[in-house]
Amino acid sequence: MPPGTPPPILQLNKPKPNLGGSWKRLNGRASLVASITSLFVFLMVVGGVGGYYFAQSRKPAPTATKTTISTLTPEELAKLTEVGSNLGNSGQTLNIGANALFRGTANVTGDLTIGGKLNANGPVTLSQLNITGTTAATGLNVGSNLNVTGNTTLQQSLSVGGLTTLGGGLNVGGAASFNSINATTLSVSNINISGPLRISHLSTQGPTPTFVTSTNLGGGGTGSISGNDTAGTVNFNTGGGTAAGVLGTITFRAGYSGTPHVLLSPISGAAASTPVYVTRTTGGFQVRTDSAPPAGAILSFDYFVTQ
Repeated sequence: MPPGTPPPILQLNKPKPNLGGSWKRLNGRASLVASITSLFVFLMVVGGVGGYYFAQSRKPAPTATKTTISTLTPEELAKLTEVGSNLGNSGQTLNIGANALFRGTANVTGDLTIGGKLNANGPVTLSQLNITGTTAATGLNVGSNLNVTGNTTLQQSLSVGGLTTLGGGLNVGGAASFNSINATTLSVSNINISGPLRISHLSTQGPTPTFVTSTNLGGGGTGSISGNDTAGTVNFNTGGGTAAGVLGTITFRAGYSGTPHVLLSPISGAAASTPVYVTRTTGGFQVRTDSAPPAGAILSFDYFVTQ
């Protein structure tokens, strides 16, 4: 080695740390801790469920109220005749095989269940009666209000001695007899009256019939109508060159089942001096004259139709 040359530095190969083995040991410890924790939680759940069912099994079973049936002694039977005496308790049942007659008042503070029929020879006073099923009553007198929320079917006649107020409609499928009816509005399709009918004011309604004038009214003749199929007013305004025959034809909006009766009343002087008559059918009527009406006149008539 020449003088002045530094000595060589020796390179030592250091062993590399084994990281793989440490990671495996750490992972193994973590898996062990997780397994122990899972086992502990599982044992806690199993213990809780087992403890709950064990506690439930140790509870005493609820005792049901048993109904006892026993034979009354002569002393107990004697108590039935005493006023205000108590016999037995709510868990007992009193069976009476024979008929029972209560000469005084029978007060039932609890529910009353009747397995058979309830026959009342005298009046029965009830503050409130709720019927959920079918009830057959030979004679039922209601001193106060009777409220029925469902349908009511009456197989026999219904007699009402006082005033009856209906908040809704009244549908009668068969015949109905009324001595007196007071109604603000009464809508009837067909009504049969066997006795006298007294009406203070009669007001009819309905659409106006169809009206067609004839050329017999003369040149420039016109006509008009107001009213309905029952009553109204018809006007004929004649022009020049009138002629005898049909003056106008009125057609009902709803035809009658038979030939109706038509009452024609003149309400103008020219109408009163013109002899007219009507021909009728179930569908309407015609106003006719056998002589030519006066020219330039107004012939006005009121009509009333019945069947």
